Order: sequence, then structure tokens, then C-alpha cells
Amino acid sequence: MAVPWMQIVRLVPSILEVSRELLNRTKTSAPSADSNAPSTPADLAARVTALEENERRQAELVNQMAEQIATLARAAAALHRQLAWLKLGLGVAIILALAAVGVALR
Repeated sequence: MAVPWMQIVRLVPSILEVSRELLNRTKTSAPSADSNAPSTPADLAARVTALEENERRQAELVNQMAEQIATLARAAAALHRQLAWLKLGLGVAIILALAAVGVALR
């Protein structure tokens, strides 16, 4: 299984964009000292709804990150297997080359 580098490279700008958006949203929605306590139950309900939406978005982001990490882990495992086979083939090739040199020198 090959590492999908092109797919990873294509997703980097969108990941950066989303992270910047979340950072800007966090900076702009930081509560001031006067707005810590909601004045009405409706304000409190609106804040709870906003927090729930934020929590849902964060859960989706964590899920996407976990899926991407799992894909990268599978790709790394496949590369590890390919490297092991390559090392084995290289060892066999070196042994055959040394045997050929030994036969040629006789």
C-alpha cells in the first residue's frame, strides 16, 4: 500500500484553513469580564447551544484526524513490510553476487 502523498498534500491547505478559522473564532468569541454571566435564560440557552455545536465540530475534527492517522499508520505498516522484503532481496542479491565473484575468480 503506497502512501497517498498527493492526497495528503491536497488536504493540507484545507486543514490549515479550518485551523485558522477555529483559532480566529476562538479569539473573537473570547468572553469579556462583563459577559461571563448570562442575563436571561434565553442567553444561557443560546450559549449552551453554541457550546454544543462547538463540541460537535470538535468531535468531527477529532474523528477526521483519527481516520487520517489510521490511514497513515496502515501505510507505514505496508512500507515497513516492503522494506523488510527489500532487505531480504538485497541480502540474497549480495550473496549471489559474492558467489558469482568467487566462481569467476577460480
